[in-house]
Amino acid sequence: METKDSNNYFETPAIKAHKQQRTWQILLPILAAGFVVLLVMVWLILMNGRINPDISDLAGVSVVLLSLPFFLLALIKLIVLVGIIFGLSKLKPLVPKAGISVLQAFEKARWHIRKGADISVQPILGWNQNREKAKQVFESLHTRLIDKRN
Repeated sequence: METKDSNNYFETPAIKAHKQQRTWQILLPILAAGFVVLLVMVWLILMNGRINPDISDLAGVSVVLLSLPFFLLALIKLIVLVGIIFGLSKLKPLVPKAGISVLQAFEKARWHIRKGADISVQPILGWNQNREKAKQVFESLHTRLIDKRN
């Protein structure tokens, strides 16, 4: 059975404390306060003390009822955002491992490209080398023949 690697390498003590306190000290109070505000609004709408509401009361109720779907959509977006943040916090330990494997793949590709470039240049370098040797032989023969004539 494989042992699980420690994912806490990049976590500072502050991040660890934040993870522990995030639910009880951040999310729960915000959600509870929002729910209490919503309940107070609904209670004030329903129990305003009048049996026959006038136009201003109906306008207030309609504004609240029209704004509730907007806030519901905003809540869904908030939940998605919190999910993305939570998912990224879970993926954070995998990023260094994935980065190392990507870096190794790039290094291997670079090595193969360099090896291919060296192999593809060898015929040209060999041809240039042989041409220079022939040129040197021709020059030395030319120099010897000219030196013998003089």
